[in-house]
Amino acid sequence: MVLIRKSQIGMTLLEVLVAMTLMVIISAIAYGGLNGLIDAKIQTDNVAIDIRQELLTSQQLNKDFQAMIKRKTKNSQGTDKPSIIGQFSLIEFTRNGHNNPLKQHYSDLQRVRWFIKDNQLIRGSLNLIDEGGISDWQFRSYLDDIDELNFIYLNQAGIESRRWPIENSNIALKSIQITLQLNKGATLKYVMRPLL
Repeated sequence: MVLIRKSQIGMTLLEVLVAMTLMVIISAIAYGGLNGLIDAKIQTDNVAIDIRQELLTSQQLNKDFQAMIKRKTKNSQGTDKPSIIGQFSLIEFTRNGHNNPLKQHYSDLQRVRWFIKDNQLIRGSLNLIDEGGISDWQFRSYLDDIDELNFIYLNQAGIESRRWPIENSNIALKSIQITLQLNKGATLKYVMRPLL
């Protein structure tokens, strides 16, 4: 009697277990790599957002300080305010070149204020130079996580001050150094030379 062996058509249980074990190992390696790529993308996106915000801040600061003009204003009580009021952590000044594309009835001049509040760098703007009875300041946040904002004012004689105008001095402003200390430990420094 001749025995005929049938050829094996399926897989044995041992082969299935080996294949499943290999798939689990490969999946774990792929998941770890994919997870690392996702974390790297999130971190890269956060850095890109920070850089974009810093660039927008730098551009707005440059626009404001290049458009600074000598134009005294009046406060809500009608008394004169200097064109630039500078403190160590706040600056307010008059600038020219405010956009008016709709040709609305307001001046091209603008009053601008930079300061920090609740760890945010804030830019305030007022479309009326002489405040009168109503001050309708508009505020916009530019940077978050700010520890410190400092202004150093340098006059044409090379004298530095934490306030502007410098008392008992009529010497013109030469430059303003702005230092922003971020929570992350980074420091942003700008030196603005207004075209006064």
